[in-house]
Amino acid sequence: MADPQLLLRPAMSKKRSAPGTMLDLWRPPRGAGEPIGCLTTTYTFDPGLFDEQCLGRFLEVESDPNREDLAYLLERETRLGSTYAGVLVDHTQAGVEHSLRWDVLPVRIWGGKQHAKISLLSWTRCIRIIIASANLTESGYRYNHEIAVAVDSTPQEAEREQLGAAIGFLRSLVAFVPGAAPEMPVVKRSLAFLNQVEIQASQWKAAAAANGYDRKLVFSLPRLGSNPVNGGADIEPRSALDEAAEFCRKRGGSPQEAWIASPFFDPCSGELDPATAALCKKMARGVTRRLTMCVPAIGSPHDAVLRLAAPRSLLQTPAHYSGEVEIGVLPQSDADRNARPWHAKMLALRSDQYSALLIGSSNFTRAGLGIGERCNAEANLLMLAVQRPHAREPRELEAVWPEFNPVEHPEKAEWEGPAPEHDEEERADQPLLPAGFLVATYRGGTEREILLQLEPSGLPAQWSLSACGQEIVELLGSERWIANGSPSVIRLPWGLLHPPEKLHVCWPEGEGFWPLNVEDASQLPPPIALENMAADDMLQILAAADPSAAFRAWTKRQKTGDGFDEELDAALPTDLDPLARYDLRATFLRRVRTRARVLAKLRENLERPAFSKQAVQWRLEGFIGVKPLVQRLTHEVVTGNGKVDETLLTLADVLIVLRDLDYQPAEGALSAVDFGEIYLPFLRELAECVDHQVRPQHARISSDVRDFWSRVVERCQN
Repeated sequence: MADPQLLLRPAMSKKRSAPGTMLDLWRPPRGAGEPIGCLTTTYTFDPGLFDEQCLGRFLEVESDPNREDLAYLLERETRLGSTYAGVLVDHTQAGVEHSLRWDVLPVRIWGGKQHAKISLLSWTRCIRIIIASANLTESGYRYNHEIAVAVDSTPQEAEREQLGAAIGFLRSLVAFVPGAAPEMPVVKRSLAFLNQVEIQASQWKAAAAANGYDRKLVFSLPRLGSNPVNGGADIEPRSALDEAAEFCRKRGGSPQEAWIASPFFDPCSGELDPATAALCKKMARGVTRRLTMCVPAIGSPHDAVLRLAAPRSLLQTPAHYSGEVEIGVLPQSDADRNARPWHAKMLALRSDQYSALLIGSSNFTRAGLGIGERCNAEANLLMLAVQRPHAREPRELEAVWPEFNPVEHPEKAEWEGPAPEHDEEERADQPLLPAGFLVATYRGGTEREILLQLEPSGLPAQWSLSACGQEIVELLGSERWIANGSPSVIRLPWGLLHPPEKLHVCWPEGEGFWPLNVEDASQLPPPIALENMAADDMLQILAAADPSAAFRAWTKRQKTGDGFDEELDAALPTDLDPLARYDLRATFLRRVRTRARVLAKLRENLERPAFSKQAVQWRLEGFIGVKPLVQRLTHEVVTGNGKVDETLLTLADVLIVLRDLDYQPAEGALSAVDFGEIYLPFLRELAECVDHQVRPQHARISSDVRDFWSRVVERCQN
């Protein structure tokens, strides 16, 4: 078992080496292989950061979005077409504009929040779990004090227990999506990805027993009654504090000492803090319980009167449970004195037998720890190191703890209680979208529609719905909805080629955005820039060993406009040298040889193993795929003047490549049978469709080429 990759951002202790960045965890490790998919969770959400920074690193998009906008767009869209990506977001933060190439799943927890920050990233030879305190926002990933840990699994060493726990938790979260049902497109895609990762890991060798760190994912989650996503079973409530304490107790008794670092606590006007009381009850009995509370300060810790953003009950509660408490002030700046708000959540539990550290999303509150009537969804990782002579692991865990300023006379401080205005998450409250607005789905293709699922009992008396994009389009209002019989499922025609960017809902008490996802991403229109891409250009990209470089080369040519390539410098291509003898036959043969090499590379790329049905479908029908290539070549046959025979021969060569394709499966990839179930019907239908368009052009085609074409089509259909 490999040691966990622990990362803090920015540096919080000089006892350890300089940390990396949160975004580094989204990069594939060496040898990880191709991306399969990712599912992540957050409370507050910045879709731009997720799209450009997180997904860009996960997919290894090489184009720069700031300098190569078109190349970046095409490269990202192509990579996303064969990869799953989804974000589970608290429903109050979910109505954001986002690329319909990836899903936003709103999570509604009654009386609580979707507060977990767990990510599941899968490549063909690596699966990574990231547990973090950071939201998917600029503040979380660039400015705050945060903490994160990555747990990797490989074919040689799979962390099956942790993977099973993460997958189970994410499945449970999907059940909290409004209107969740197995046939709902976003639910179906997310569950299919989780199932795929589960199967992928089951084929790998289990990691050896731990000899340094013992780890367990612990969660908080409220109860949820019978839900079709879970096969009708109930989701039982979970408590991160209970699970962590039980894990420690089985490995060396209850802890005698606890250290807490949290940016937020429960408001408390009484003498006892419920979270502190619950923790004390989990600690060892018959000894003096020692607690260290690290809390944020308001202003400077060196002010004449220290002001603490925490309730005084943190100081008073331990004495009621045979405990002693030390108070410390958390850092709010880095070593260069740049302001860095504290957002990491940490709980250290220690005894004579072990040292344990809990990190993740749980604030030191009842909802965060899962011990109150209201419970959040939270995800944490508990790492436990056994105390042994000369063992380095306990010291490493203890070194993670931040350097803080002890408060010598905490009773003299001003305990002002939690300061919501200083917390990114507490400032992010949005108007609650009425519960009756369940699911909004965009259906692309030739008959474009917006599909709405409503719960009439949860709708306000008056409301209106509009689509936002280049223009605002009013879609529906309560009066028309009532006049049509108050249906729970509505299909609204959408006349524009491109889908709306987001849906805006207004009601008398407020306004908000309704998350919109796509039914089938393959039906989305391609970027407008691709209208100018010729068949030869598309063929070169499909056959390229490095598609990223091919994209950049093509977009560069589009920007020059005149076809001049500055990289050629002053060199004169041989074909245009006026002093060289022009040989038509040599030029034609060179074109034939070049085309043969390109088609061989195309075949090689199409035969590569595919690790999901989505990847196969995108390879065949994506906007830079087999079907668009064949359609462009067919268009050139139908509309071209002269060279009809040569163009049709090129089209026939492509069909021959498709007919003779020999798919190469690999471990964890689709089998040849699964690939054939998708590919063979596609090829037959494609050949029939193309032949139907070519037949009216027979008078313009020589008889030999026409006969050859007919034989090729017949082979593809058999």
